[in-house]
Amino acid sequence: MTDTAIHKHISKRTFIFIVIALLALLTGSLVAIANENKVTVLATQLNVRYGPGLSHEVLTQVQEDDQLQILGEENQWYKVRLSNNHIGWVASWLVENEEVSVDNRVMGRITGADVNIRQFSSTDSPAIGTVHSGEDYQILYTENDWVQILFNNRVAWIHSNYIERTDGTVSAEASQSSNFRIRLGMGPTNVRENPTTDSAIVTTIDEVTEFEVREEIDDWYGIELADGSQAFVASWLTETVDATIDIVETAQGNDTSSHYATSLAEATIVIDAGHGGYDPGAVARTGFTEKEVALNTSLILADSLRQAGANVIMTRDDDTFISLNDRVYYAHRAKADAFISIHYDAVEVPNTMSGTTTYYYSEAERELADSINQSLTEQGPLKNNGVRHGNFFVLRNNGQASVLLELGYLDNDYDITVVNTQSYQRTIADAIYNGLSNYFSP
Repeated sequence: MTDTAIHKHISKRTFIFIVIALLALLTGSLVAIANENKVTVLATQLNVRYGPGLSHEVLTQVQEDDQLQILGEENQWYKVRLSNNHIGWVASWLVENEEVSVDNRVMGRITGADVNIRQFSSTDSPAIGTVHSGEDYQILYTENDWVQILFNNRVAWIHSNYIERTDGTVSAEASQSSNFRIRLGMGPTNVRENPTTDSAIVTTIDEVTEFEVREEIDDWYGIELADGSQAFVASWLTETVDATIDIVETAQGNDTSSHYATSLAEATIVIDAGHGGYDPGAVARTGFTEKEVALNTSLILADSLRQAGANVIMTRDDDTFISLNDRVYYAHRAKADAFISIHYDAVEVPNTMSGTTTYYYSEAERELADSINQSLTEQGPLKNNGVRHGNFFVLRNNGQASVLLELGYLDNDYDITVVNTQSYQRTIADAIYNGLSNYFSP
């Protein structure tokens, strides 16, 4: 072999070696990047929500030790991709991210002897272990009078009376003392044990009643009931009382909070297009999203109702994120005669569900739900799944007559060929319109 041939042979081997080395380096980098963008679930079961916050409805649940791919981060919540390619949000304090620096962790020291720690933030929740005075644990989150800690690689709750931060006392967010009065009961209003929608309902107030606000915690008012017990009501379900208004006169019916329309032309109707903005809702395999078809359907419905003379208020009329609190607030502020929340659905196993479903929360809304569902049954191109009780935020916290409509499944191969068409959306909007017209007829 000549010197030139040897040189070429060596050069070729060197080139191949360099290419292999580069490929190995690139593969390693991709693996490293993939690992850096994953988190591990710490909770036994973890809710995956439609948006970054506890107020968002639950999309699904994942299990302890599941790994999730991170797509983004907002307000201590991770946007993640699930194994079925659905997109959702999880609380960052309930997953383990190896990129979190130890220096950024908040630690707490147990101050009570032999304290039970619990699965959830309630004394009614099962105890899952015991901690002892002087032990240190990582603090993950605080909520009202409860602190969430990392215990044996699991999340657990302990009352704030029994733990303190190593740099100061852990306590619930400071409440404000208040001395003004509020009015509630314009519609069935739930009063709860603690300032959270997950708390137990103490009573439901059906008649307009006034209370003095004892304290404010976040968006909740602390009040004293007739039996002397303390309870909380969501601020968005109340009205502030003007001191110049005669309370007796108002209670006897001179306010207009309970208006009963007898025709569409008299009705105030809130149309709530589900999701929006960074919250896409369900995503069809063909690429369109729930927020898009919900808005399109809502706009058609709103136009028909306005032509009939109704006062229509939309919670959103473009691709904007609106919190669940604000959606309910719009209904109460307008003293709406009906609140219609428009959605399209998806389930864990594709192609197992199809069609439309009408949800209501309390019996007060059953007539409205039946009327709309009857029209959906008669006019809807898809099968109808009937009327069901639904424990949705925009229903259970809504004092106005309210229903939530699921108008098709975005993980059903047939439904997705139908629902993303103007023809279907027009037909379904007409059905809802007719249901409302029948509901408001004398």
